[in-house]
Formats: sequence, structure tokens, C-alpha cells
Amino acid sequence: MRSRRNGTLESSKSLYSSISRSTDLSYSESKNIYFPACLKSDNLCRCGYSKSQHIEGTQINNHEKWNYKKHTKELPTDAFGDIEFENLGKTGKYIRLSCDTDSETLYNLMTQHWQLKTPNLIISVTGGAKNFALKPRMRKIVSRLIYIAQSKGAWIFTGGTHYGLMKYIGEVVRDNTISRSSEESVVAIGIAAWGMVSNRESLIRNCDAETYYSAHYILDDFKRDPLYCLDNNHTHLILVDNGTHGYPATEAKLRTQLEKYISERIIPDSNYGGKIPIVCFVQGGGKETLKAINTAVKNKIPCVVVEGSGQIADVIASLADAEGTLTSSSIKEVLENPHLLTVIKIEEAGDEIVSNAISYALYKAFSTNEQDKDNWNGQLKLLLEWNQLDLASEEIFTNDRRWESADLQDVMFTALVKDRPKFVRLFLENGLNLRKFLSNDVLTELYTNNFSSLVFKNLQIAKNSYNDALLTFVWKMVEDFRRGVKKEDKNGKDDIEIQLLDVSLITRHPLQALFIWAVLQNKKELSKVIWEQTRGCTLAALGASKLLKSLAKVKNDINAAGESEELANEYETRAVELFTECYSSDEELAEQLLIYSCEAWGGSNCLELAVEAKDQQFIAQPGVQNFLSKQWYGEISRDTKNWKIILCLFLFPLIGCGFISFRKKPTERSKKLLFYYAWFFTSPFVVFSWTVIFYIAFLLLFAYVLLMDFQKSPTMLELILYVLVFVLLCDEVRQWYMNGSKYFSDLWNVMDTLGIFYFLAGIVFRLHSSNETSWYSGRVIFCLDYIIFTLRLIHIFTVSRNLGPKIIMLQRMLIDVFFFLFLFAVWMVAFGVARQGILRKNEQRWEWIFRSVIYEPYLAMFGHYPTDIDGTHLESQISRNSGAIQPLHTGSPNWLLKLLIDMGAGEDKSSQE
Repeated sequence: MRSRRNGTLESSKSLYSSISRSTDLSYSESKNIYFPACLKSDNLCRCGYSKSQHIEGTQINNHEKWNYKKHTKELPTDAFGDIEFENLGKTGKYIRLSCDTDSETLYNLMTQHWQLKTPNLIISVTGGAKNFALKPRMRKIVSRLIYIAQSKGAWIFTGGTHYGLMKYIGEVVRDNTISRSSEESVVAIGIAAWGMVSNRESLIRNCDAETYYSAHYILDDFKRDPLYCLDNNHTHLILVDNGTHGYPATEAKLRTQLEKYISERIIPDSNYGGKIPIVCFVQGGGKETLKAINTAVKNKIPCVVVEGSGQIADVIASLADAEGTLTSSSIKEVLENPHLLTVIKIEEAGDEIVSNAISYALYKAFSTNEQDKDNWNGQLKLLLEWNQLDLASEEIFTNDRRWESADLQDVMFTALVKDRPKFVRLFLENGLNLRKFLSNDVLTELYTNNFSSLVFKNLQIAKNSYNDALLTFVWKMVEDFRRGVKKEDKNGKDDIEIQLLDVSLITRHPLQALFIWAVLQNKKELSKVIWEQTRGCTLAALGASKLLKSLAKVKNDINAAGESEELANEYETRAVELFTECYSSDEELAEQLLIYSCEAWGGSNCLELAVEAKDQQFIAQPGVQNFLSKQWYGEISRDTKNWKIILCLFLFPLIGCGFISFRKKPTERSKKLLFYYAWFFTSPFVVFSWTVIFYIAFLLLFAYVLLMDFQKSPTMLELILYVLVFVLLCDEVRQWYMNGSKYFSDLWNVMDTLGIFYFLAGIVFRLHSSNETSWYSGRVIFCLDYIIFTLRLIHIFTVSRNLGPKIIMLQRMLIDVFFFLFLFAVWMVAFGVARQGILRKNEQRWEWIFRSVIYEPYLAMFGHYPTDIDGTHLESQISRNSGAIQPLHTGSPNWLLKLLIDMGAGEDKSSQE
């Protein structure tokens, strides 16, 4: 008889400890020999090993039936570590252990020593162990199965051999490992019989290998023997030993116990009633596959059977809906639990079919379980995890069940985090109060633990780049949540710059905060569902458009930026459709909507956001244009011709004579004229007209002083000019005070500031009339400053319906002109250096070098023919070399220089074309 020893795993010792190899993970070795009469060879034991392969001292027993529990002895495992496949470069973890190993011990090995994450799902694949060609549709099913395992964080259990379905599963796992990061790699665990593994001697550790060990395994596909080769693409291999050789399915008992143990473990964060769900996936198979299905059904594990894959899978699929007496007791036991069987047809199987089958199988098993059939919250979490909206609508949200808002808050949060917009809409339709759900704690959790750090970084970059009010507001709101919405000491510089928002502002507008959370993370459909629940949908849509366009400009990923731009355009379209509908119903209400502002969007209104986001489609709407026209003309009727308004600027009495029509009549007749004059002169169009007249008069006066009245001492007209510039200075100070740092974001404001400062500098030089040079310098500065003030007219006339588009076109063309000027400069410098080297020898005067290399070639390109090509004007164009005066090269190749000029002219002509 044998002595059986079970050790315990000490917490202070590692599995691969060099101190001791006595762990509770052991294997079985034959001790007794039994020679049955039916064996052909008298040298073989019932265990499959020969007499020479048994340990010394083994007794011969011809009468007692062989049993591994009696005739084997457990020893500490001698095969564990890393397995490396020769010539393939694949590595994985492996271990040899006894078939009686405790499931808890094995699970701890997998999670602690192998450091596998706790699975969210177990997919146990059975069947298809023979070496056969897999059908193309079955390949597609397996690929989807691996994708599900990767996305759900599942473990896949297979037979672990390099044949049939298991081989293809390994290949798909390999492809996923290559294409995805290591954190997303699929865990494929092969559980095989040690006695059926070919070349298993290479897996046994050397005597001197006490710590780390890497076994070199040879995978021989061409070897013809009843043993199997291990698959090189499985990540982990568990080799089960019961002391036999050549006996398959010895691992079935341990695999079944391990699956049952994992499925019964309590996991607090699980969406499957606090447990780890497990599903048996059946393809083809024979007698052992039927046993595995029967065992799974007895353990209340749902099975998904692929009809059309052959053998036992087709038998079960064909009999699942049949009636009558069955001869096979195993099949009968399986079919007595139809709620644990889900059949998919191989010819109809696609990506969604496989996912739906697995989720439906898990749901049927969960909902029919005595402990969980009334656990509606658990069932809903399961369907939410698998995104099975139809099942939730048909099975859970029925007319005979009434839901309270509090019952749906937990699953609502999960739906938001997992981006399930259809479930969010379903919960809202079934009684969830979104405003009550969005407490400060919920929003803080969303913005803290479920908010991309990359999005926050891009938001901060956009805020610093554009210095925009809305971006700053949103960034502060996000920062509030990430800080836990708490006040901090503001003594530091950073704390002064980052003044946290009022908490009450966020609690007053929780829907807007949730909508911004969804928009910032490009949750397209989810943000649409939330947008429909917000107040001020037009303002929210324009705000989302502006945020997305701003973030798209700072994103490094072109695809992500394109998605943001696309979503921004969609929200602009929604704003257009909504405003058009409002304007067709009630024009006055729609116009009020344009100027409606909300503190949840930084106090901005629809028009401000549309202009800042450059939503031209929205601004071009007839309702928006009509509103802008009313604001532009004030109380003056839009039917009034512009020439009439301009004429009344100089002939005031015409205003009270009915020459100008107004949109409304004064209520008091005695003050009729007063109202007319007030309405007329407060009209933005009239104010703008006076501004243009003033500015043109200013430019005329400036030109007159420069050309005809610029004396040594300032004249009266020049002093008036000083006063007008002071008025312009005051207006710029006012704009700077009102706009703050945004003032300098407009290049026209920068030009105004430069023009005024240049004018002040000209005054300083000009007033030194005793110094002729200083006085003349002041005049030159005034002349250059006049150019700046005159160019300011371009910006003024951009409001014109006729001139505005053309001015904008010219501004955009200037960018292209600079590229042509660069090409000009390249040729000009090349020609200038060659010309200087041909005509002049060793020129030492830098000013003459720049004149000959840049200035004269520039004139030559525009048709000015140089006069010194033939050696003329020698007396004035000389060079110095070591104090000696040397003339130009009179014998220079003039024909070459003329050819260069012709080439330059040709280049100039081609550039112009």
C-alpha cells in the first residue's frame, strides 16, 4: 500500500522557493504493479507504465484491481516554472500536480504566484480535441470568443494541447497578444493530463534547479504516437497527474472541481450575484464532452452548444427541443435542464450572435437559480454588463413591475461609466429621476475616477492657449471635482489663480455638469441622451460645439481630433434644427433664446458661444440674421434705406419729418420728437457711421499736416490731431479694461496699440525742433504711423456686405503670398551672390555687400537694369583689399551675368503666373 502525504502552503515560503520544495502541490507516482491477463505485454502495468519505470521496492499483485488512490504515492512536484518552446520563442507558466490537489490551493497559485487578475468570467471550452480542419464559420466564432474574453477580463479553460479547436484558440490568443498591450492580453489556461503529454521528460526540473527554472519543450507536430503535444500559445498550463500513462481525461475531475470552486467564490464587485460567472462552450466532442456537459449541468453551469460543429454537440442541439423518451441517461439528464442549454447554429453565428448567446445563457442560469431569481438588481447588472437591452426590456422592465428611482441609481451609474446610452434612456423612461441621482458625490466620482487624465491635460492646454472664458470655467469645474470640491488656502500664488467655483452653482445645474462630462470624453450617443434632458438645449449644444472645437485644436491624435470636430458639427446642426423649429413657432421667444445666458456655461449666451466657436451654419440662419439686423439698426426700421440714414446724419431736422421710419411709435405724442432723436442717435448703425466719419476725418487731417502743415513748431491743426489721437487712446484703454487679457488676442487691437505708441514716439522726436535730425526723424515716424492708421480702415469696412468678404479673402491670401516671397528670396540671394562675385573682387564694405547682394538684385528682378555690368562708373564703385584700390573686373564674362538676369526675370514671371 502507499503512504499519502498532504503538505500545507506556508505563507512565508514561495512556490519556487530555494529553501524547500515541499509544497502542497504534488504528483502521483506508481508503487504497485498489477499484470492483467488481457494485456499483450507482460511488462506493462495497468497504470500504463512498464516495470522499469516504477520505483524500487514495488510489489507485484495479480489479484487486486489497480486504483490510483491505493497504488500511487504523492511526492512534491518536480515540474513547474516557465516553459519555453524550442524554435518558437514562446514562453508561459506550467506546473505538474496531483489530480487530488485542492481547488483553493490551485486557485491561490494562479492568482498569487502567477499573479493573474481575478477573472470576471470563466469560459470553459470543451470538445474538438481531435486534429481536424476547423470550419471557417467556426473560426469566426472562436475569434469572437477570444474577443469577449479579452474585453470582459475572462479566463479561458481548454485542454491545452496543440490539436483541433485548442490549437486554433491558441493561435487567436497569440494574435491578440501581438496586436494589443500586455495589460489587455488574454489568459488561456490549458488543463491537460500529464500522462498524455509527449516529451514531458523535458519539463522535469534538474536537481540543481532550486529557484527559477525554464523548461525547453520541443513541439513536434510530425510525431506519430498516441500522446499529445502542448500548445505553445496558451499562457498557462496545468498538467494533472494521477500516476497513469496514456490515459486521457484524467484531468476532468480536477478541472470540474476548479470550475465549481471559482463559480462559488464570493466577489463583492461582481455583476453576477456576487459571484464569478462561468459558461461551458461546446463544439463537437464525443463521450468525454458529454460527461463534461452533464457535470456542468449538475453544477448549474450554463452551456452554449454550437449546432453544426459535429458529434455530440449536434446530438444535443437536435434533441434540445425534441420530445419523447431518450435512451441515453446522460443526454436525458442534460436535456432535463433546458434553461441551462443555449444553442447557436454555426451557419448563422456572427459576432453579435455569439455574445448574445453567452449573455443569454448566463441570464437564464442566473434568473432560474433559486437564490437569485428574485434578485432583479443582479439580473439587471448582468444584462447591463453584456449590453443586452432587448432582454432587459422584455424580461425585467415589464408592465407588472414598478420601479422606484432609488432602485435604478446603482445601475444608472454603471451605465454612465460603461457608456451604455440605450440603458440610460431605458432607466429614464422607467422612473429614474436624473436630478436626484446626480448628487455631488456621484459627480465627484465621475470626474475623479472615471475621467480621462489625457482629456484633463488637453483641457488645461486649451485653457492656457486660448484664454477663453468658457474653457476657464469648465476647467475650474473639473478641478473642483478632482479636488473633492473643497476650499483650500489661497495664500499661494497658484491658489489665487485657481479660485474654486461655488459648490451651489454645480448643485443647481447637475445636468449640465453631467453633459459636460460626457462631451469632454467624446461619448457621442450618451451625451445626446443627456443633452435631451437638459434645460436650454440650444445653449448646451452650442457650448458643446465650442468645447469640442477648442479641444480638437490641441489634440495630438489626428483621429481623436477628427472625432471631436465631427461631434462638434453634429451639435451645431442640432442647435440649428432646434432654433429653426423655435423660430417658426414663435419669433419673439426664439430671439430671447439667442440672448439667454446660463451660469452653468460661464454666463455666456447662444450668440456669444456661436461667434466664439465660429458656428457659421448657426449664425447664417434667417432668424439669427434678422435678430442681428434688428440689433444693428436699433429702433430704426429695417426697411429704411442706408442713404436716408446717412443723409440725416448731416440734416437733423429730417428725422422728425417722417423721413426715417421707426419700428414702433412713441406712447406720448408730446415727446415724439425727443424719442425719435434718441432712437436715431442711439442706433448702433448711426454710431458706427459717426465713427467711420470721424476716423476718415482724422486720416484726412493727419495727411494734411504731414504734407502741407508740418512746421518746426506744432500748428493749431497739429494740436487738434494730438487731441484726436488722445481720444483714440482713451477708447483703446476702455476696450482693454472691458476685455481684459482677451484684448491682445485680436491682431487689430495690437495694431491700434502700436499705431498710438508710434505716434507718441513721433511726438517726442518731433518736439526737439532745434535738432534737425530729431525733427526729421519725428516726421518719418509720423509718415510710417500714418500707414498703420490707414490700414485700420480695412478692419472697419469688413462689416460691409460687399467689401467684407473680399477683405477676408485678401487676408487669407496673404498667407500664401509669404510662401511665394520665400521662393523669391531664395532666388534673389543666389543671384545676388553670383552677381557680386562676377562683377566685384574682394569687396570689404559690408553696406556695399548688402546693397549688391540684396538691394540691386531685387531691383533687377523688377526690370531695373544694372548700370555697372559693362564696367561703367568705375570711379565710384571700387573695393579695397589690404589698403589697395582695385577696380571692377573689366574682363568679366558679361554674357553670363546677362544670362543670370534673364533667368531671374523668367523665374519672376513663372512665380507670378
